Amino acid sequence: MAAQAAVPGTYLGQNKTGAGQQIPINPVTGQVDINALIGQMVDRRKIYFYDTKKFAPGSTVSNITYQFFQVGLGQPDPDNGNIQKTLVETNMQGQGGQFNPPYDCIIFNLGFFFWWQNRLYDITQVCQFSWFEFKILEKRMWWGQLQRHPAGMGLTGYSTQTAESVWTNGSARPEDVWYFGDYKKYIPPLVHFELNLNFPETYNQYFNSSLPAVIKASGASGTALPSFLSADQGGNGVQLVAIINGLSDAPVQ
Repeated sequence: MAAQAAVPGTYLGQNKTGAGQQIPINPVTGQVDINALIGQMVDRRKIYFYDTKKFAPGSTVSNITYQFFQVGLGQPDPDNGNIQKTLVETNMQGQGGQFNPPYDCIIFNLGFFFWWQNRLYDITQVCQFSWFEFKILEKRMWWGQLQRHPAGMGLTGYSTQTAESVWTNGSARPEDVWYFGDYKKYIPPLVHFELNLNFPETYNQYFNSSLPAVIKASGASGTALPSFLSADQGGNGVQLVAIINGLSDAPVQ
């Protein structure tokens, strides 16, 4: 005997799921479409985008702007010997400086994180002698000092090993960040944004040629831009992670 034609809007005689919800219906055909995407539905997620800048032990910074989020995953990093970036360094996909469709981001806060083996002296060179700016298109949204934007993550504890220490920017607590609250910003897909780090002053400019003892002890020249401890001086270089924390819509599958 031939099977009876299905009644529009039902599946095996049912028009509701086991949970009592209406089975999804194709709005064009009126037929059940259980695997369909429901119109206007998105996968909204809390997420953070991150990118890493690396400075070698003993290196000196440049007064050319360092740019975060401009070199995407799998692309060669010009600041690190053109070695391809992996998910260790960044989770920015595709072309840098923008979110490819359908991705976007509502920014809750910015954060800067120094890896734990970075020496306090070297972290100070970055925080004391640089300033950052965040732009959407050509408009500067936020700018200032890194220490105002802790990452809210890191390592907390203690050590019994002689001369070992751990330093991060701020507390290792997610709530200890500077939230933008009602003044958060939205970046749509394909809209250019920049997070830039600048080192505009030499030691002599900053200290009016009266260098403190700690700078003199490092062997740095007053006419030079900030530099980091060499490996022979116990330096580990700097690995600085910039973080954009917020909400992002992803495709639904």
